[in-house]
Amino acid sequence: MKLTLTFESQLRTISVRLGISLILLSLLMVSLCLVGVLEFAFFDFAGHSGLRTLAGVAVFGCVVSAIASLDV
Repeated sequence: MKLTLTFESQLRTISVRLGISLILLSLLMVSLCLVGVLEFAFFDFAGHSGLRTLAGVAVFGCVVSAIASLDV
């Protein structure tokens, strides 16, 4: 079974795939931090903890995918 994600606009398809990729990237980084390969302190940004930064990336991915898949 192959997941096919196509919209009438190539920009929408790319945006949804980008959003899903950001979610998966964030999940991978959190997993690597939990295993001990990376440290959360590496992702500290503007006074926020590393975990909050990675969560923000995942939320941004969700928002991008949701907006791109909106059918108006």
